[in-house]
Amino acid sequence: MTLFGGRLPLRALTRRTPGRRGPGHPAAGRTVTRRRRAVAALTVLALGGAAVTAEAVVRHRVGDRFATAAAERLGTVPDVGLGGTPVLMQLSRGAFPDVELTADGVTARRMTGLGVDVHLRDVRRAAGTVTVGSSTADVTVGADRLGGDELRRMNGVVVPDPGTRRLLVRLGRTGALTVPVTPSLDGTTVRVTPARPTFDGAPLPDALSARITGKVRRTVELTGLPMDMKPQKLTVTDDGLRLSLRGGRAALDV
Repeated sequence: MTLFGGRLPLRALTRRTPGRRGPGHPAAGRTVTRRRRAVAALTVLALGGAAVTAEAVVRHRVGDRFATAAAERLGTVPDVGLGGTPVLMQLSRGAFPDVELTADGVTARRMTGLGVDVHLRDVRRAAGTVTVGSSTADVTVGADRLGGDELRRMNGVVVPDPGTRRLLVRLGRTGALTVPVTPSLDGTTVRVTPARPTFDGAPLPDALSARITGKVRRTVELTGLPMDMKPQKLTVTDDGLRLSLRGGRAALDV
């Protein structure tokens, strides 16, 4: 074959232009591989983002369900913790290992302003019923809530004394009249037992002492509690009292 009078080999017409890479070129293969990896990475990121979104939505809905049910008993909406395990995984297994409910300002047994921290373990749904395998709870009562309205009318305050496991009830504007009381747990009964009152550190006469201690002595029955809980321990803390409870298998209204 001739071109402008010269002879040009046929292979010269099929020679690849420098810089252009055909499908069989090694560099072209590397480019395709990189593109595939990029697409795969973007797909993984997209799926991961969708999973995170789904987990957040489901966690919120499940937590809201527990909070709404608990609010009917607590009188306030609690915060709900569902543990570190993804809720989607917990749902697939049909069980919640540990559901935590915490709230302040709870009203119970004619007392207000209580703090509660409840753990519900092995929560399951079966045949339309939600059950809990076991439960524990800590109920805290601040010192300012222990005396009630009657004590406030007497200008009284309650001062915790954890070292002696007692509460000191101070009466009057100066707090000169002091009644030491010992709270204790007897089965399902909380007993408040007063000791001899003092005035400016001096013990009061027997008759007056008896009148005062008679007004301070109390018993509170802790029966018929939710989830068949039973009191386990009563502790005097720096802030007031803490009551620990425990319950076994029970049904929940969720």
